[in-house]
Amino acid sequence: MSTTKASLGTLFLMLSLAAPALAQEAAPRQPITDKTKERWAKSQGGRFGFEIDVLSSSYQRYTAAAGADPDDVEVTESERLGIAITAATQYKLVAGLHLDAEMPFAYGDVLGFQSTDLFGRQFTSDARYSKFFLGNPTFGLHYAGNLLPNLALFGGIGLTVPLHPHPGRSLEVAAVANFPARGYFDAQRVLLGHWAFRARVGTEIHFGKMLFLTHDVATQVFLPTREGDMTKSVIEQGNEIEFRPFGNFGLGMRLQAAFPLSSSNSAQLAAEPFIGWEPLVKGSFTRVGALVALDDDLGFGLDQGKVATIRVALGSKW
Repeated sequence: MSTTKASLGTLFLMLSLAAPALAQEAAPRQPITDKTKERWAKSQGGRFGFEIDVLSSSYQRYTAAAGADPDDVEVTESERLGIAITAATQYKLVAGLHLDAEMPFAYGDVLGFQSTDLFGRQFTSDARYSKFFLGNPTFGLHYAGNLLPNLALFGGIGLTVPLHPHPGRSLEVAAVANFPARGYFDAQRVLLGHWAFRARVGTEIHFGKMLFLTHDVATQVFLPTREGDMTKSVIEQGNEIEFRPFGNFGLGMRLQAAFPLSSSNSAQLAAEPFIGWEPLVKGSFTRVGALVALDDDLGFGLDQGKVATIRVALGSKW
């Protein structure tokens, strides 16, 4: 009997010591926190980077004096070079609310006759101008959250401050050299002499961490700072598809349409094939693409004097 009691006592002691360990193993896993979950959506988390746009175009212009021999024409060269480097960041404040900011730095060089539609105001120049300048800074807020594990929604507003409310001739020509580079998207960066108010909404979707889709639509209203200028507005709609067959490396295509409501050009279409490197959680990202305008007024982009822009984005997210 004493042996049986001793055996039972030993068994209860072993069970009592094993119970905490068993309970610990059976306890459910801790929920994944915001700091450790995969932030696959670009609209979520912290990001900082630089967006670089390079637009170079040239064409020959043929003119003949009135009453002169039709075969006696003068050939002049028209060239345009626009380079814009924009520092852009988003910083998570609380929950899904993010602070947005961007600051463009640009250079414009124009030679010969140029004519550009600034959303209803035709701007022309016929001389040589070149200048470095600061573009318009933009500040905003957006909210981004997951409706489903593979579906994220975002929406926000932004305000652009005109650093140059009354730009001089050389400054405005340099800005106009950069104006069409993004196919009428993000015009607030280099459209001088205007306040800009922007509202934007969109979705991000992934399928199996290999196929990523992005859709967004934005409306911008530009209020002039100079007498005699007009209020302008544009609707931007963008779509991207990206395939990542090798982890972080991706191949994609962007299709976009801008609708300048105050311009005779009712729609401007553009396409951008690109390659990119984008980690799911954190780290450095890179993207290189070529945006080509598809229709009038800016296209076809591969023709002389039209818009084909090299675009590079690089930075880091956390």
